[in-house]
Amino acid sequence: MAFAAYASMAVLSYVQAPALWRSSADSARAMAMFDALAERIPAMALYRRFDGNASVLLSHFVPLGLATAIAVLLVAMLRRHRDELDSAIVPLLRRWSLAFTAVSLFAVPLFTQDFWLSAVWGRMVAAGLNPYHMLFTPELLAGLPLDHFPMLMSYGPAWAILSGAVMAIAGDSTLAAAILFKLILGIAWYACVVLVERITAPQPTLDRCLAVALVGWTPIGLTQTVAEGHNDVAMASLALLWIWLLLRGRGTAPLALAASTLCKYVTGPLFVVDLIVALRMQRLSWRQLLLRFLAPALFSLAVFAIFYRSPQFFDGTRLISEWHFLQPRHALDAFDDLIPYSLYPVELAIAAAFALLTAICLVELYRHPGPETTAKAVLAIMSTITFTVIAHLWPWYLVWTLPLAALVPRWWLSRFVIGVCLLAPFTFAFWWIDALVDYKEWAALALYTGALLWTAATRAPGASAANRHSSDRSAEQSFGHP
Repeated sequence: MAFAAYASMAVLSYVQAPALWRSSADSARAMAMFDALAERIPAMALYRRFDGNASVLLSHFVPLGLATAIAVLLVAMLRRHRDELDSAIVPLLRRWSLAFTAVSLFAVPLFTQDFWLSAVWGRMVAAGLNPYHMLFTPELLAGLPLDHFPMLMSYGPAWAILSGAVMAIAGDSTLAAAILFKLILGIAWYACVVLVERITAPQPTLDRCLAVALVGWTPIGLTQTVAEGHNDVAMASLALLWIWLLLRGRGTAPLALAASTLCKYVTGPLFVVDLIVALRMQRLSWRQLLLRFLAPALFSLAVFAIFYRSPQFFDGTRLISEWHFLQPRHALDAFDDLIPYSLYPVELAIAAAFALLTAICLVELYRHPGPETTAKAVLAIMSTITFTVIAHLWPWYLVWTLPLAALVPRWWLSRFVIGVCLLAPFTFAFWWIDALVDYKEWAALALYTGALLWTAATRAPGASAANRHSSDRSAEQSFGHP
């Protein structure tokens, strides 16, 4: 049934996308592509039968809800039958995830046109233009279904190089560009699933099954990367590669993290974890540390040097930082008319709580270096960035934390992240239904309230949680080692 749900979302996207975008005043290029496709594929003309955006979203949320319910049911079944689980279940779960990935490759981006931003910026790179210092022009949009306002590139330079290579190969073919980008994103997503499986291989069978199920079956990963075409998965897959190499003591680990950071910047703070692990687990000398970080530093400088000309380089990133919505602090806005006092101290308390959690996890990693404390420190840092540091939270940003949460699936922060991931795809209704557009604070309130309820509902039974000396606990201490 899960495969049927993902297949339904992929097929329906061909009529849902034009039905949604026709309601936008600035979608001429997108609608031109959809109408051209409708001439070749008459069934696509069915989009005209949708009666407004609400009906479109309902038709998307039904299979999405089914896929979500199946993921929740799967987690519940794994937890309930924990003593009956066999290690053969893990690759079975992964293979089904591959099937979901394959069918999702055929979906048309539904809610945003970000997929095509990579194409136009890549076209600029292939033409020898600098997308960080030059706006794209209508001529550069030829053949692309992109109706976005001209802006400087907001992604990292590593993704710019990859996008340029894709567009150099694709040339003027929009179809070839779409196929190549989709293949890259699909491979990156499946790499996340495989890496999570390998990193958690020494863990108890329950945790291994939960890890693969959570990362491979939770809909937000597939829908926002493979289907919608958001490139955050490139950064996430390289971050997982870094963790896998780091826990094996490989000197190439910092290079993988540098590549991740060069895709979308936000994994940069994870170098703190790399430093602590190198000092405390690998016992490197200061001279060895300098040599360890020399190659990634030179690599990063070389990549930046291709495009960097002035601080204007970061204008695209600064632009998107001006948008504010769907963070935990925005849930407090729902009470503005009910509480006559400023809730700013509560906002500070939320940020301080995440910062304190990160500090505690880093101290614990320094005091007791190991695979589990490493995974928790990484998730704490990325959760702090995701839920407090950045200005807003698009649903696809959760791809930054979903695979990391799967590494320690029974930790309370992981369960909170998973709860957010399960509900976030449904918040698109607050962008596409006119009656809901001005109530995003209620979307934030529902999102985080639901996540907290999920965190509480998935707490381990008292007897199991109290058993700190079980065989499972002993196995957890070796997690991440070959």
